[in-house]
Amino acid sequence: MPDTNEPAYDVTARHRLILELPELCDEAAWQLSEFLQSLAEHIDAHYSRQISRAHRTPEREGEQLYRERLLHEAQQPLPFPDPPF
Repeated sequence: MPDTNEPAYDVTARHRLILELPELCDEAAWQLSEFLQSLAEHIDAHYSRQISRAHRTPEREGEQLYRERLLHEAQQPLPFPDPPF
């Protein structure tokens, strides 16, 4: 018997905002656009360091993996042919 206290959805899934936008007059649409632009600029300014770090993370991880692969390859024995004894 399933536990009714358990959520029926994947709690690790990213949340999504699904929104149907209402029809707006030109002035209201412009004001909303201006507000959202201002909000985005404030978020960018406030979280600029965190945003920059997040953009650099995949690049740094790729560089680290590349260095690890080179180190691993450098530690492999060289393929010298066997001496003819």
